[in-house]
Amino acid sequence: MGTESRPGTGSRWREHYNSRLVQPEDVAAQVRSGNRLYVVTSHESAPLLAALLGRADELTDLEIRSLGGMWTDYGFQNGQWAHMVRANMSFGTPTSRQAIADGVTDFTVVGYGDAFRHIDQKRGGSEPFDFCWFTVTPPNEAGFCCAGAELWDLRTSMKRSKVNVAAVNKHIPNTFGDTWVHVSEIDYFIEDHEPMPQRYLYEPAPEAVEVAKHVSGLVRDGDTLQIGTGSTSGTLAQLGAFDNKHDLGYFSEMSVAGLMELVKKGVITSKYATVRPNKFVTTGLTGGADEYEYVNNNPFFEFYGYDYMLNPAVICQNENMVSINNGMSVDLRGQINLISMGPKIWSGSGGQLAYHTGAYLSKTGRAITVLPSTAAKGTISRIVPQFPAGQMVTIPWDLADTVVTEFGVAELLGKTMRQRAEALINISHPDHRPELRKSLKKAG
Repeated sequence: MGTESRPGTGSRWREHYNSRLVQPEDVAAQVRSGNRLYVVTSHESAPLLAALLGRADELTDLEIRSLGGMWTDYGFQNGQWAHMVRANMSFGTPTSRQAIADGVTDFTVVGYGDAFRHIDQKRGGSEPFDFCWFTVTPPNEAGFCCAGAELWDLRTSMKRSKVNVAAVNKHIPNTFGDTWVHVSEIDYFIEDHEPMPQRYLYEPAPEAVEVAKHVSGLVRDGDTLQIGTGSTSGTLAQLGAFDNKHDLGYFSEMSVAGLMELVKKGVITSKYATVRPNKFVTTGLTGGADEYEYVNNNPFFEFYGYDYMLNPAVICQNENMVSINNGMSVDLRGQINLISMGPKIWSGSGGQLAYHTGAYLSKTGRAITVLPSTAAKGTISRIVPQFPAGQMVTIPWDLADTVVTEFGVAELLGKTMRQRAEALINISHPDHRPELRKSLKKAG
């Protein structure tokens, strides 16, 4: 069947769009008790969510699922609306960490960007979502809307939802990649032209300055980088870790502060990238309005979905792939934790396991984990003899590669257990080395 014969396509797309342009309350009125709503990461529409909360006395047993967690606290994650809705996240944020610990918000583990395998395989209790809410640009002359610079799981969640609702926002940039959605794929539209907020940027810690120097020595000209967000990895570009490099590539789950400047200076060219050469490839930006303006109609930047960008089989096709991600703690065996403090969820594995694995499998690739040597004003060592009971492990010891603190670099690949432990102790804080060595002797 050609596109002209499908409702809302071809020359008739305007008719479809205008007939489905409604108020937020009209969409909220269609929600029923027991429905499951998918809110696309970084695409929260305040008018839609406010209209939903307007029905708090009528609705019960709703689920709001969001991959990355909502950064704005609408009350779903603090128990305020527990009688009506339960949130379900896959990444802890400042607004959800305590709610997850208290059992107010559910946490669903997602691996390698494959968030919907259970739905596709029709596993027990896995049904498509009733609604998917997201944000796009107004349609162009051909009837296509753009998801802008925050694609994430938009395309994949749309395909697994019964009703797709788009908030139309003129501040979303037009971008390249797999970011365009035809109006015929959308059931309802509302207008929400709230300007895009400026995102939170991490303030570099003093330890990160030294970490950046060590990382700079590990990165080679022509490498393709992935950099994770966080207080250490997310500040490396700001701190000049890559300023003296040439023709770096970028293929990553997200961007971090300072990368746009490296593009403007010609440091990031992706000239030698194997997958999507000569392109800056990511799923989403992190900087907000300023970055949106820079990538608007800029063909150097391409955005692809979460399921593609977090697939190790794709990532490892980049030769000289280098992943650089935060760690919260590392034990002397080389196990790496990003997710929790003991059993308490702090964040989520996000793209770290996918990119660490992809870099590990890449020809001449390297998987780097960065972290300060201590926490709590130096009183707690982040390099530990062993993890406490209930501790999550993000990277298993099988994939341990390179660990960096402000005190140096520990190369773990190919090392014996004793050599690994010695290398990690050597980059721990000097105040904690005696106790770590004592624990090593106890372990035999």
